Amino acid sequence: MGSPRLTRRVRRLGDDARVELTPMIDVVFLLLTFFVFSIVLMIRADVLDVKLPELTSGQNAERVTPITIAIAEDGSMHLNAEPIEIDAIVEQVQALRTQQPSAPLLLAVDVRSDAGTMIELADTLVGAGLGDFSIIGRRSEDAKPAESEPAPTDQP
Repeated sequence: MGSPRLTRRVRRLGDDARVELTPMIDVVFLLLTFFVFSIVLMIRADVLDVKLPELTSGQNAERVTPITIAIAEDGSMHLNAEPIEIDAIVEQVQALRTQQPSAPLLLAVDVRSDAGTMIELADTLVGAGLGDFSIIGRRSEDAKPAESEPAPTDQP
């Protein structure tokens, strides 16, 4: 064997190991986009497949979790997407109001449903002291913004 002085280690003078940041930045932006869209889709009213009427006046709803009563085309009612009978609706809404006192009460009524069902529901709610509800709909494309509402281009 050779002496330790004659044995040389060959050192590479080539490229050093590098960490590429571009793929990592791409992955971070994809994750950010995924979470932003996930959050946007989670914030909505829990209603069933109800065809809402188009409205030309009104304001956009605030971003809070509402208590939603939906009346479907066949007249069936759902409280926060759970089927419910009109006899039990007042008790359930009052229970939800004790848990969420600032939650707005929204009525989503299908345009193809019987108007009498909505009137009966509204009468039941007002009779129980729950008259602070709003009826929701879709914004008509030719609707003008309300005076207290910023134009769609001004919104963030």
